[in-house]
Amino acid sequence: MAVEDKKISYRMYFVAFMFLVMAVLILIKLNNIQWVEGPYYRKLAKERTVKNFTIPANKGNVYSADGSLLATSIPEYSIYFDAVAPSSELFKENIKALSDSLSVMFGKSSGHYQAKLQKARANKSRYLFIAKKLSYTEQMRIKSFPLFNKGANKGGLIIEQKIVREHPIGLVAKRTIGYERSNEDGKGLEYAFRDYLTGKNRHRMMQNIAKYQCKPLIDVNE
Repeated sequence: MAVEDKKISYRMYFVAFMFLVMAVLILIKLNNIQWVEGPYYRKLAKERTVKNFTIPANKGNVYSADGSLLATSIPEYSIYFDAVAPSSELFKENIKALSDSLSVMFGKSSGHYQAKLQKARANKSRYLFIAKKLSYTEQMRIKSFPLFNKGANKGGLIIEQKIVREHPIGLVAKRTIGYERSNEDGKGLEYAFRDYLTGKNRHRMMQNIAKYQCKPLIDVNE
């Protein structure tokens, strides 16, 4: 009986020793990841979630000899909503007022927008489409809406801007002015004087929130 108890004790000691060895190895590995490999993994995580995107430079205006505006660049805005960003309290407090404001601006019923926002919240959507092709004045109006006035981090407002080329006097000017394409193909004055018309590109930090979907990290217009 004593011999059997002794064997059991040895087994218990062995098992305890193996657990101790495993714990020590885990601690060593954690320490190695934290202090030795940590900078590499932090850099890798940042590169995969945060990227520096290029904002194409605006083009200058083109005028005729008498001062008439032939071509100009204007900003155009698209609005999205990150339904995960607002706290539960903020979302509940502002969803009705936000839905009412969207209804007044875009024409659909308040109930339509409220259901749309609630569904996005339930599905944890981070890139809900709201509107596109808005002017600067219209996007400033949306920024004043309830919840959206909290900005990107608290209110979930995502604003994307792109520059479009407009020709105030119509197709005649458009044919004369011509165009420039990204593949260096083009015609007319736009292409011939591209080095003078185009400014310098800028950059902004964007965070990957889903596949092919990014949001600005700061709520300013670069």
